[in-house]
Amino acid sequence: MRAVFTIWNDRIAPVFDVAGQAILIESENGSALSEFRMALPGGTVMEKVAFLAEARTDMLICGAISRPARLAANACYIEVYSFIAGNVREVIRACLEGRLRESAFAMPGCGCKQGCHGRAGRGGGRTG
Repeated sequence: MRAVFTIWNDRIAPVFDVAGQAILIESENGSALSEFRMALPGGTVMEKVAFLAEARTDMLICGAISRPARLAANACYIEVYSFIAGNVREVIRACLEGRLRESAFAMPGCGCKQGCHGRAGRGGGRTG
């Protein structure tokens, strides 16, 4: 699996649409195989999503995200876990352990005890 975590000051970036940095983790069976820090494009959210799709991203972990960005990501078969907050290392660990839905990682004030992660799903399996 290839998961991208948007970052700002060693925390999950509060808003995907304006995030400039991310960490790409490639994992298998709950273990990280590689980690790569990358700059995200500074253009539109559609350019950001296209960049993630080109990087063969399976999962996006971020703070708030606009509806158009979420829909575009889902159309590219990227599962979105939004309204996530916290230290990026703790969130990465929780992701690898399957614990992202814990309330400890819900963005404050999102209105859900477990955040709003993954509600829109992926829209199907990856082809190719």
